[in-house]
Amino acid sequence: MSTTDSEGAPSQGAGRYFEAAVPIIAFGVTGVGILFWSAGYPVDFQYVSIGCTISSFILAYLAWIRPRKDIVALSTPIYGIVFLATPIEAAAGAVLQLLYAAGLTVLLFRLKRRFSAGMGRPAALSSDEPLGKYQARILAEMPAVSPALALAAARIFIRFSEGEYDESGRLASTVPEVAAGTAPHLLAQAFAIISFQAGRMGEKESVPGEYPVFSAEEQHLLFFPLPDSTDKERAYSLQLDNALVLLYVVALRCTETEIQVSLDRLCLFARRLVGE
Repeated sequence: MSTTDSEGAPSQGAGRYFEAAVPIIAFGVTGVGILFWSAGYPVDFQYVSIGCTISSFILAYLAWIRPRKDIVALSTPIYGIVFLATPIEAAAGAVLQLLYAAGLTVLLFRLKRRFSAGMGRPAALSSDEPLGKYQARILAEMPAVSPALALAAARIFIRFSEGEYDESGRLASTVPEVAAGTAPHLLAQAFAIISFQAGRMGEKESVPGEYPVFSAEEQHLLFFPLPDSTDKERAYSLQLDNALVLLYVVALRCTETEIQVSLDRLCLFARRLVGE
């Protein structure tokens, strides 16, 4: 089984191994150096610091893959490199590296608490609000959406809501389940609409003559009813709005903590989309 998801980020199981590696490598390598030094072997603690340096890069990577970036954790490799490049006396080196390993461990817990699980799950949609009612309709229509599709929908919605239109369009055009023909047609069309329209955001051109649309048979599954065909600009923009709302309610099925954090943060954006 692969330890990475479709975007190259570690899976939850692999992520736990990376997290465990931070204190194990930092304390472990330094501890081995101290044992050899205590036994009378010559030990250069400048090079023993490689353990702390490796751990600092792992911590920075864990900070980088989170939607919310922890600048403190991202900067730790700088100090790891300084340790590795600076000659130091054995006793002082051992103490400093133990303190640095402890600091990395504290930053790891801070990263997990403030930039991950501590942020909570996405706010539940009430069955009394329009978006909640729409979510219930889609859940009934597509009860078996795969976790991979929910994750793809989440990533595309997050990128678009943050103004990264080109990236959201790129992601929408490369969903493996769509390419394989295993995604529900309604959802596949939503990806196609975002892929097309996101790449045109900011352009001043008129509505194109042809563009991806939801089929007539799918109209009842859209949040917004489409206007009269003579209102071309409104019809064009509503295709995108419908696609984004659909992706949001599908994305809420994603169980990855980091994605849940981002969706929680963007709940107001989704509600504004539907006029709440």
